[in-house]
Amino acid sequence: MMASDIGSNSGRRVRAASTWRRFREDWRVFAENRMAVFGLVLILLFGVMAISHPVLRATVWKASLYNPVTGYDMMVMHPAPPSTTHLLGTDGLGRDVLSMLLAATTPTFIVGIAAALSAALIGTTVGVVSAYYGGIIDAVLMHLADAFLMLPAPLFMVIVGMRFREIGPVPLGLIYGVIAGAGGAAIVMRSHALTVVARPFIEAARIAGGGNRHIILTHIVPHMLPLAALYMMLAVTGAVVADAFISFWGFSRGYLNWGTVIYSSFVYSSYLATGVEWHVLIPPSIALSTFAAAFYLVSRGLHRVADPRLRQR
Repeated sequence: MMASDIGSNSGRRVRAASTWRRFREDWRVFAENRMAVFGLVLILLFGVMAISHPVLRATVWKASLYNPVTGYDMMVMHPAPPSTTHLLGTDGLGRDVLSMLLAATTPTFIVGIAAALSAALIGTTVGVVSAYYGGIIDAVLMHLADAFLMLPAPLFMVIVGMRFREIGPVPLGLIYGVIAGAGGAAIVMRSHALTVVARPFIEAARIAGGGNRHIILTHIVPHMLPLAALYMMLAVTGAVVADAFISFWGFSRGYLNWGTVIYSSFVYSSYLATGVEWHVLIPPSIALSTFAAAFYLVSRGLHRVADPRLRQR
């Protein structure tokens, strides 16, 4: 083995060890916030809910009876209250509420993940490039960020949902992430990147012959990850609430989400003259609030990781 290969492998091991130590320290700081850990547990619980729906329909439930869109139990008068057959009851159209609740979890995750990844990627890229290169590039990018900051992402999502009623969860999440990432996230990420760029090890990397790409990817971006993760969590909360709001007002029902279930608890009950179906309304309302709260709680823990000043409190 050549000496250059040995040196390269040694360098990778050193970087891997350094990354692992940083991760352990960040996790220790995150775990000190019990509410953040509780939020993480809730997210895992929602993940179990998303996985359990297809598993239940394939094993325990009769697939046609518990179809969240077309399911109908001929042996029950609808809407039906909770029972041993339908643990959360059925709505006015005869659909099992628990099946709808579980089925709506996956699209909600898709919207949130699409928003989180796009917001973090765009915010980090714009912030780092702007802070590192400065000059005209910095001025142009920050003017664009100011423009996006004037366009509220949730409001834009509602407008798009009204115009394109069959739009899927991925495009809606990407729309939110792009606007949120290019606006407020980019401005905050740039501010943090400026403090990283000014540190001595960046100048040392330049003197050692590191190129711009190497310095950005190896020395700057790793220091941006905790703050990027924070904005990912915030993007999930905003996107999921906006998506549910669109469906709640009946603007878009191309796919099932908790807002759609809440919407149906009002609309179909008025058609059938049964009054508000509380057993249909309450579960998705609790799920939506808890889902958004879970990511918010995790974001508080990540905020503590990203801001060294909070570690001293």
